[in-house]
Amino acid sequence: MRRFFQYLKYCFTSGYRHGFGIHSPYVYHLVTTIIEEDLPYYKYSLIEKIRAKMCRTDEKIGVYLPDGSKQLESIRKVVSKYAISPKYGQLLFRLVNYYKPDVVLEYGATCGISTMYLAAVNSKTSVFSLSAQPEMSDLAQSLFDRIGMHNIKKVVCADEEKVFDGVIDKMSQNDFFYINSASADEILHLARSRMDKFGERFFIVLPCPYASAEMWKTWETLKADNRVKVSINLFQLGILVANNDLQKEDYIVRY
Repeated sequence: MRRFFQYLKYCFTSGYRHGFGIHSPYVYHLVTTIIEEDLPYYKYSLIEKIRAKMCRTDEKIGVYLPDGSKQLESIRKVVSKYAISPKYGQLLFRLVNYYKPDVVLEYGATCGISTMYLAAVNSKTSVFSLSAQPEMSDLAQSLFDRIGMHNIKKVVCADEEKVFDGVIDKMSQNDFFYINSASADEILHLARSRMDKFGERFFIVLPCPYASAEMWKTWETLKADNRVKVSINLFQLGILVANNDLQKEDYIVRY
């Protein structure tokens, strides 16, 4: 119910469709050419065929809950519950295609749909996918192998943050960071770690700013950071950009 009212709030406060009211050439291009692009890249259908097949599978795998307990859920339910939607998965694809990073880091990976969208852009782009879900990760790896996405490096670990620190040390300013799933406190820490290392230039994509009161507070804290020049709230995803050529602006974009 909370998400419904938050979505109504988003609808009433969002705007800038087709770039109307945006004065920054950078943001205008990002919204009109990347975010709103509707070209049917052929990789979309490949990934969605895999999703459709998974949604017909009743085989069960173990899922670890935030309290550390494990429960069995069907693959069909796991995909329905945890996978990114086609609309936002395809947006991730376009953002990576636009930013052209050498390395993509996904934190909190689940069943592999978002990872495939991140990796499908360029087979030469290394995608590090950190997950604390071993059985989901095994499922995802089988999908990657089946379609030949060998640029994905799955890392399964109990302590994702520790591994994250090691991976981020090897990243550059031009790399792309996507937080798929994490608590609000973790997201705040992870985003700040990325900012601390590359304060003058970064591109960070976060999960739904409206997911909880704590997540909204985290979103507000991060976008207020002086190192963030542009924030774009798309309801299900939030984008933070650092670029010293830009003025500080915040957008709630209807998507």
